[in-house]
Amino acid sequence: MRMLGAISKAIAVIAYELPSDRERTGGVSHFNHRLCNRLTEMGHRVTAYSVRTPDEVQDAAYRIVTVAEKATQGRLRRYYAAPLLGRKLSFDAYDLVLSSGDDWAMRRTGTPWVRIMHGSAWRELAHNKRALRKANLLLQYALEQVSAARSDITLFNSGDTRGLYPKRKSDKVVHLPIDARRFSPGPKNDAPTLLFVGGLDSRKRGRWLLKLFKERIRPSIPEAQLWMVCDPSEEAPGVTYFRMLSQEQLADLYRQAHVFCMPSTYEGFGLPYLEAMASGTLVVTTPNPGAIELLAGGAYGRIVEDRDLADALIESLLTPVHHGRWTVPALRWARDHDWSVLVDEFLLAGEGPVGVNTR
Repeated sequence: MRMLGAISKAIAVIAYELPSDRERTGGVSHFNHRLCNRLTEMGHRVTAYSVRTPDEVQDAAYRIVTVAEKATQGRLRRYYAAPLLGRKLSFDAYDLVLSSGDDWAMRRTGTPWVRIMHGSAWRELAHNKRALRKANLLLQYALEQVSAARSDITLFNSGDTRGLYPKRKSDKVVHLPIDARRFSPGPKNDAPTLLFVGGLDSRKRGRWLLKLFKERIRPSIPEAQLWMVCDPSEEAPGVTYFRMLSQEQLADLYRQAHVFCMPSTYEGFGLPYLEAMASGTLVVTTPNPGAIELLAGGAYGRIVEDRDLADALIESLLTPVHHGRWTVPALRWARDHDWSVLVDEFLLAGEGPVGVNTR
C-alpha cells in the first residue's frame, strides 16, 4: 500500500468510541479502530483520543490517550463531559486531526482539522419515540452543526447526510471503507440462513425481524436459521444469538449466511450492508437513506416495503440460485470501498486550505 506523499505524518484521531472487550459497541467504534490501525500500517504516527483506556482495546497498533475516564458510563457524560474535558488538549504537535466524534468544544489551532460525519442526529430524532432521547438528539444535531462549521473540511458518509448541513465547497461525500481482506465470499451454511446485526429495540428493528421469522419465515421454511448478532432475547426454534464477536467471527457469519437483513428505519450509511455485499451475501432490507444509496436503489440488493419484507425474505431464502442478479455487481461495488481504495481520501482532505473557518 502506498503512503500518501511518502511522508510519515503525526495524526490525531478524535475517537471517543473505540471497540471494547468489556461491552458491545457500534459501527463507529470499529471504523475508528480500523482507521487508526490502517494509518499506522501505512507508516503514520497515530494517536487516538478516546473515552476508552488502552487496556480495553484489543489489537490496537496505535497510541491511545484517555480524555475522560468513565465517560462510557452514561450518554450525557459521553456526549458532553468528554468534549468539554477535551478542550484542554492541544494538537499543535500534529500534522492532521481526523475527528470522528463530538469535537464541538475542542480548541482549533493551525493544524488541519477534518470532521468525519457518520450520520445525523436529526434523522435519528425522527425515528426515536422517547421524549428525553428526542431532546438530547435535537441538542446533538445543533452541536453537529457547530462541529461541521468549525472544521476545515467535513466528510459526510452519504449524500443524505450532507444534505442536512450547510453547503461548503470544501466539504464532500466519502463513503466509509470496509476491509475486503476480511469480508469476502465463502461457502454458505447448509440450511437457509438469515443474518441480522444490530439492536433488538433500536431503529434497527431486530425484534420485529425476530417476530417475522417466528410467525412467517420459519413456518414456511422449517429448516431456516436466524443468526442475530445482538443481545440475547427470547429463545425460539432456529434462532441463535451471538455477542461480543471478533471481526473474524463476524466476517465468518456474513460469509455463511444466504441473506442479510437489517430493516432499519434510518441509516446514514449502513456499514453492515456493505460488509454483507463484500461477503457475497444478498441484502434484503426496507427503505432508508443509507440502504437506498448503498444499494443503488435496488441494483445491489432488494429494498422492499415493510408489508412485503417477510415474503421477500422467504422467496430469497428459497431461491439462492437467483441471488447473483444482485450479489455479483454488489461484490464489485463493495471491493471499490476497500480501505486500500478509500483511506487516502481521509488524508487528502487534510491537504486543502486551512484556517478559513470560524475557530
